[in-house]
Amino acid sequence: MTFTWRRTFPNTHNDFVAEEAGEHVGRIRRIDCGPQNGIWTWSCTGCQRGHEAEGVRPLNGMVETRDGAIEALAAAWARAKAWSARTGLPMA
Repeated sequence: MTFTWRRTFPNTHNDFVAEEAGEHVGRIRRIDCGPQNGIWTWSCTGCQRGHEAEGVRPLNGMVETRDGAIEALAAAWARAKAWSARTGLPMA
C-alpha cells in the first residue's frame, strides 16, 4: 500500500496527512511536549464508520516511532477497505 504524504500544516515538521489514490486515509503526528513527548499518534480518519464496522478497530493509537505509526495506519486502512468490500458499504 502506497500513500501520498503531505504536511498537515505548512510550517509543521512532524505532522502528516496520508492519501491513497486521492482518497483521504488519515494522519500521523509526533507529540512534541509533555509526558508523551516523542510518541507518535495515528488516526485512520478516512473511515468514519468504525463504530459500526465489525473487525475494523482500532482506528487510532499511539506508537514509539514514525514507521510504527505508518504501519498502524496502513493496517487500519486495509481493515477498513476490506470491511467496505465485504459489506458493500462506504467507509465515510
